[in-house]
Amino acid sequence: MKTDKQVEIKQISVTPPSMRIGNEPLPILKNVSLTTRQGEWITLLGRNGSGKSTLAKIAAGFRVSGQSGQITRTIKTAAEGKPVPIVMQQPEAAMVGATPWEDVVLLLEQNELAGINIPYEAEKALERVGLGERLHQPIETLSGGQKQLVAIAGCLASQSPMLVLDEITAMLDPEASSFVLKQVRALHDTGITVIWITQKLDELRSGDRLIAMEDGAIRFDGQPEAWFKRSQAGTCDSLCEQFGLEAPYAVQVAWELDVLGISLSPLPLTADMLAEAVKRHAS
Repeated sequence: MKTDKQVEIKQISVTPPSMRIGNEPLPILKNVSLTTRQGEWITLLGRNGSGKSTLAKIAAGFRVSGQSGQITRTIKTAAEGKPVPIVMQQPEAAMVGATPWEDVVLLLEQNELAGINIPYEAEKALERVGLGERLHQPIETLSGGQKQLVAIAGCLASQSPMLVLDEITAMLDPEASSFVLKQVRALHDTGITVIWITQKLDELRSGDRLIAMEDGAIRFDGQPEAWFKRSQAGTCDSLCEQFGLEAPYAVQVAWELDVLGISLSPLPLTADMLAEAVKRHAS
């Protein structure tokens, strides 16, 4: 279990003055408490309007309107005192450089990193995300997935120990999504904390910490296997189903096999895990 606290959020509520129904305030977050630890992969799940992006902003260090509660942060980046950058669905909107290398360099200059280190840090970060051969390729010729990796490289170059990624695969095709997810998983393996905001349950992996939000509150905080667990075969009462979300194909197959009296353990979350589980059962 991870033990080094990075962000501790206690009883955070967010009620912007402009968010009202009649005379009643409409909170975005309602008394949310959350602690993140070094090296965790946190999959933050929820429908649009559930509050997940607002919670991620607060964890990253941004101040939002109407915020109350207590926050303790021990995260340090090269940009002293500034929030952890958040990578969004459309990173090109924030890109200012003509090439990946130039874009990261300009970001570091804006964050007042020591000038002598900037070229090296930019190149090293781009190499870490697999863009070492595209340092000076025109930004407009990059794919959507590659642009996401440029934005991620900017976070790494800022020496942030945490990546906050807000539905960055939402606009990508399956192949590009898989590539970006693979690169971020590799970065996580080096010890970086990841807050991965998504609505795609097929991006979950064993060992992730899954946090599901609804109506501004955390409704589930635990392992994916518990999220998909049914009380008994065929009951359709897992938390995933209660939320009205579609489980990954591998989980659906495991549920069907369970109805037939074939129980797979651990619960497979991916096609590879499913194939391995069936192979083990058959042997």
